[in-house]
Amino acid sequence: MNDAESKKRIFAEAQRLNKEGYGLYFAPCLRREKRGNAESAAYISALWVDVDGKDERSLRKLNDFEQAPSAVVDSGGGYHAYWFLSDPLCLETDEQKAYIASIMIGLFSVTGGDEAYVKSVASVMRLPDSINTKPDRDGAKVTVSLWNPERRYKLSEFEWLSKPKEETIDGLKVVTLNGHGILPPRTEQYLISGASKNSRNTELFAAACQMRDAGYSQSDAERELIARHVADAVGGESANQREKEARATIESAYSQPARDPIVTAKERVSALVSRYPVEQKADRPTAAQIAEVVEACVHLNAVEWAEERQRIKALCGDGLKISDIDRLYREKRKAAERQQQTALVDTEEYIAMDEYMIYRKHSYRGTMQKIIAAWGARILERVNRMDDDGQMERVARVELQSAGRTETLEIPSELFGDPNALTRFLAANAGETFTTRAGMSSHLTPAILALSGDYPTRQIYRFMGWTQIDGRWTYITPADSITTGGKLADPPEVELSARLGDYGIRAHNWDDSKAAFDAMMRVFPPNIAPTCIAFAMLPLLQRFFKSAAMRPALHLAGTYGSGKSELAALMASFYGNFSRDAPPSQWGDTINTVEVLGYPLTDALYWVDDYKHIYADEKTYTRFMQSYSRNMGRGRLTREAKLRHEKPCRGLILSTGETTIEGEASLLSRMLVINVPPWEHRDPNGEHLAHADALREHLPGFTAHFASWIARQLEAGTLEEEVISRYEQNVIGYRAQLRAQLKGSRASTGRLIGNWAVLVTVYQLLTRFVAETDRDYLLPAWQDSIIETVATVREERAS
Repeated sequence: MNDAESKKRIFAEAQRLNKEGYGLYFAPCLRREKRGNAESAAYISALWVDVDGKDERSLRKLNDFEQAPSAVVDSGGGYHAYWFLSDPLCLETDEQKAYIASIMIGLFSVTGGDEAYVKSVASVMRLPDSINTKPDRDGAKVTVSLWNPERRYKLSEFEWLSKPKEETIDGLKVVTLNGHGILPPRTEQYLISGASKNSRNTELFAAACQMRDAGYSQSDAERELIARHVADAVGGESANQREKEARATIESAYSQPARDPIVTAKERVSALVSRYPVEQKADRPTAAQIAEVVEACVHLNAVEWAEERQRIKALCGDGLKISDIDRLYREKRKAAERQQQTALVDTEEYIAMDEYMIYRKHSYRGTMQKIIAAWGARILERVNRMDDDGQMERVARVELQSAGRTETLEIPSELFGDPNALTRFLAANAGETFTTRAGMSSHLTPAILALSGDYPTRQIYRFMGWTQIDGRWTYITPADSITTGGKLADPPEVELSARLGDYGIRAHNWDDSKAAFDAMMRVFPPNIAPTCIAFAMLPLLQRFFKSAAMRPALHLAGTYGSGKSELAALMASFYGNFSRDAPPSQWGDTINTVEVLGYPLTDALYWVDDYKHIYADEKTYTRFMQSYSRNMGRGRLTREAKLRHEKPCRGLILSTGETTIEGEASLLSRMLVINVPPWEHRDPNGEHLAHADALREHLPGFTAHFASWIARQLEAGTLEEEVISRYEQNVIGYRAQLRAQLKGSRASTGRLIGNWAVLVTVYQLLTRFVAETDRDYLLPAWQDSIIETVATVREERAS
C-alpha cells in the first residue's frame, strides 16, 4: 500500500480496462490475500448499502436515516452509501463475519437497499471516478455526491439492525460465510482461470447452474461471471457484446429450477458410513456399498482418508484387509482423476510480471508456470512497406524492456515464424541480454503477440509516382500528394532512402509556380530549352505511352564550367529541392548502386551527375543503359537457382558529364546527347541563374499543377488514347522529315525517331495544359536536333 509506483501502475491499468468496457470494483473490507471470498476478509472500516434507482424517495430515505451517511456515491444507476466506523474491526473469526453480514442485512432492509445484493464481508462496490459499463447506463460516471468523513460511528450503534436468520435445505441447517452452498472444483477453477476459446459458453452456463444450485442470486452470479466471461475475450471481440452474451446465458440458467445443493465429500462419507454402525455387527456392508463409500472418499486429504479408512475397516470386520481398502481407494482415485481430466480442458496463457514474460498452463493437475525471458516485449505497430509493383515488406516495430532499459527494433515479420531466427535477430540487434530461457524459444513469438494486444497497422509507400488510392489516380511523393483537386488533404506516407531525401513535391499557387518556370526557361539556351523541359516532364507521362514506346535518357555534355550541373539541378528541382552540389546519384557510384537508387523513382526524374571514363567501365555502363531502356533489372539467381526479384532503374535518367562513350551507336540511340554551350555565351553575368535560383523552391508547384491536370484527364478516360495517338502521328512525321532531309539508309533511325516522338508528344500535352490553365502564357516553339542526332549515330556506326 505504501508503494506509490505500484499504486500508480495499478490505477493506470484499471483506467485502461475501464475504457475497454470492464467494470471497476473495490472491496470495502480489506483482504488478507488476492481472493474474493469471505475467508479472505480481514478488516472492516465502514458499513455500506447499495440502493437501486435514482429517485428522490431513495435519496431521502438515506438522508432521513438516524445515523446520517458519511459518504454517498452516485453509481449511475443508484446510490452507494457508506458509514465510516470510528473503531474499525479486525475480522478474526467466522462468527464476527456472520455478525457483520447480519447487520448489513438489517441496514439494507431499513434503507431500501437492493434485495438482490449479496450482504457479506466479501461484497464489492463500484469504484468512484470510474465508468459504469452496464449497457443501460450509457457510460455514466461514478461520482461522489456527499462527503463528510468526520461522521464516524461505533459499530454498537448498529447492533439493533442484526437479525440472525438460519437457512435450511430440506430441514438441514446450512452454515456458510456467504450464505451459499459450496461450489464444485470445476466452477472454482473457472472463476480463477477462465475457459479456453472453444468451451467458454459451456463453462459459463455450467458455472451459472452451479451458482444457482448453491443459492447465489442471479445478480450475484452476474457480478461474478460477467467479468470472467468478458476477460476470456480474444482478438477484437467487443466487451459489450461479450457482456450481453453472458447476461443471456446466466438468465437462461436461472430460468430453470435449481437442483439439490452439493454436499461436501466429508459429509457424504459420514452419511454413508453412519448407516452401518459398529454395534450392528450382523449388518455388514456389501461389496457394492463398500465401493460406493470408498469412491466418495477420493476427494479427502491424506489425514481424512486415514481416519475414514479405519472406520470402514471396523465396519467390514476381519473379512476385509486394510491393503484391500487402500487398493480400492487408489483405483477409485485414478478413475476420478481420469474423469476430471476429460472434463477439464487444458488452457494456457502468457502473462507479464515485473518485466518478465511467463508461460502459464492450467490443467487438471493444477497450474504450471515457466519464465520465457527475463525481459518484456510488445509490438507497437506493424508497418507495411509497399512497392509500385505490389511487392510488400512487412515489419513489426517492437519495444523491448529490461531493467529500465528500452530498445525499439524493426523486426521483419517473417522472423516471427522461426523462433531460432527471431532469437538470433534480437541478440544481434539489442544485445545478449535479450535471450530466452533454455527450451522456451518456441513460446517467444506467441508470448509477444499475446502480450501486445491490438496494435495499429501503418501503410508506407516506398516509391514516388502514380498509384490509385480509393479508385482515384494520385501522384504520391514524400511531401505532398497530388490528385484531381490538387494537394491531397490526408496524404499517404511515402518513405525513400536517405540518398533520395531531397525528393518531394510541394504544392504552390499557379502564379508563383509559373514565375519560377518562366525564370528557369530563361536560363536554358533557347535551342535546347524545349527538349530539356519535355524530358523533365516526361516521367509524369511515360507510363501512359504504349509499352513499345521508347524510354530515352538525356545526357547534358559540356566542358568544365559550362553550367551543365546547374541546368540538371534546375530540371531535377521540378521533383524536389536540389542544388548543383547535391545530386541524388553520380556515375562515380557503382552501377548497381545507381540502379538500386533509381528503383523507387517510378515516375520521377533521376539525376546522375558527372560521367567520366575513369568512373564507368564501358561494358558495364553499356549493359546498364540497354537494360534501362527496356525497363529491366540485373537478372540474378537465388541460392535455390530461382530468379531473384528484379529492381530495375525506374527513374528517367538525366545524366551530365564532360564526355560520353564514343564508338557505341547502340548507347547513343538510347541516350539523347545535348551539348551545353559555355555560360558566357548565354548568361555572362549569371543574372538569369540568380533569378531562377531565388524562385527555385516554387518549381515543384508547376509539377503539382501539371500532375493534377493529368489526373483529371485520366479520370475523364481521354489521356491514354490521346498520348498514343499523338505519339504515333509524331513517329510518322519524323520518318517523313528524315526521308526528305537525309539520303541513304535509315536502318539506324527507328529508336531515335521513337525518342524524339516521345519528347514532342510530352511537349504538345504540356502546351495544351498551359493553354487551359493560363491563356496569357505561351511556351516557346518546339525545337529538336533529330537530324544532328541521326548524323552522330551514323558516324559512330561508321567508326
